[in-house]
Amino acid sequence: MTIRTKLAAVLRARKAQEDIAKSAVTRANAVLAEAGAHTESRAESLRAWAGPRDGDSASYVAAIAAGRALAVALSEARAHERAARAASEAENGVLREAAQKRRGVEKLVERVTEEQRLADLAAEQRVADEVAGTRRGDGRGDNL
Repeated sequence: MTIRTKLAAVLRARKAQEDIAKSAVTRANAVLAEAGAHTESRAESLRAWAGPRDGDSASYVAAIAAGRALAVALSEARAHERAARAASEAENGVLREAAQKRRGVEKLVERVTEEQRLADLAAEQRVADEVAGTRRGDGRGDNL
């Protein structure tokens, strides 16, 4: 097994790792978008809440409790959104690392390929030089 074959296998593995990281970023971003929509929904509910209406004390207390519940729900939704944003940023970091590792292997593959190309050119040149030298050598023997 040549070095290029081994590097090709490593490169495929790095690309697979990067693809997995991309899908994780996509999932994390979807969760973040959902959390953002949920937060906006809770904020809209709180904005729509008009406060306690005139009435008896029981309905007044119930209205205050409902307002507080809306505020708590909004606070929890914002906390969930922050957590989703942090998870998305972490997944983006994993993706960046995977991409860097893949690029490193790609550069190594390019370097090995270039070294092989140069070695092949040098071998071809040596053969051409030997052929040219043999022809010159044959010509000298006939002239003597």
